[in-house]
Amino acid sequence: MITNASDVQESVEQTWRPLRRADVAALTELMAAAEAVDCTDERYDEDDVVENFMSGLVDLEDDTRLVWEGENLIGYADLFGQRRVREVHSIWLGGTVHPDHRRQGLGRQLLRWQLDRAEQLHTQRHPTVPANVMCNVTETNVGLAALAKTEGLEEIRFWFEMVRALENPDPPLPPVQAPRGVRIEAYDTGRDEEVREAHNTAFHGHFGSTERDPEEWRGYFTGARAFRPDLSLLAEADDQQAAIAGYLLTYVYEVDVVATGRREVYVGQLGTLPSFRGRGVGSALLATGLATWSAAGHQDAYLGVDAANETGALGLYERAGFTVDKRSTSWGRMLAART
Repeated sequence: MITNASDVQESVEQTWRPLRRADVAALTELMAAAEAVDCTDERYDEDDVVENFMSGLVDLEDDTRLVWEGENLIGYADLFGQRRVREVHSIWLGGTVHPDHRRQGLGRQLLRWQLDRAEQLHTQRHPTVPANVMCNVTETNVGLAALAKTEGLEEIRFWFEMVRALENPDPPLPPVQAPRGVRIEAYDTGRDEEVREAHNTAFHGHFGSTERDPEEWRGYFTGARAFRPDLSLLAEADDQQAAIAGYLLTYVYEVDVVATGRREVYVGQLGTLPSFRGRGVGSALLATGLATWSAAGHQDAYLGVDAANETGALGLYERAGFTVDKRSTSWGRMLAART
């Protein structure tokens, strides 16, 4: 079993070690080189890399590996395991190999290191429930899909990235109308903790979802650089208690704006509390969001959805005029619970 860098069969010129703060520029360049070939549309600037890896939510020493050939960074791998679990412990794998160094076995070595480390992580954190070890593969990255298959991973989930034009929209944007007993308001940062709790309730039972603690909520959601509270919304019960009925969290990734030349927004999270479902809350939030983003000068709206979502999210988005732009697959393997 590969447990650390010294266990890897290295060439004379290759060095394996964990990610460090000083590696941010090199890792950003590696990600850009890979994206240009793989066409994932997943772009990062140096500030994004710092935010993703240096926030304290990733164990750099144990859960990241960089591969250097001399002074050149030629590959990396990381793992993220959920800190809280319900029925299943989800462990996500990320990484890439520089296009000039592919088809030489490095990607296989990195994936095998990840899979071995995932077993350790499962044992350390949540051994009493099964674990689902997964990597997300876009349809354009056929090499990674082939590697996942040969290493024994299976297709376990399918995802759509969808897009909706805001500039000269066809079909026209849907009308904005709040359901009876509910009002749509601008996002209130003072209610952020309530929204976190609402999110944990709304996404209970969704594939790969778990409760987000305050640190994760700030690190990955409303504390993220890309989060735009001015473009986000709350649905509230139209009474004195003003209980949260739903929420829509919006993000703008400036690195994408620079790359595409278009003002894009991304719908990160759209949730409706179970007691308010079936009343059009999600549709009202989305319609209001589309109108808000269009009025603010944004040209396109994007979102991602589980193709097998059981709450009807895909139909909701299609009715709002979203169409599928890209597809991806979660490849994974299950690890049994250990008593």
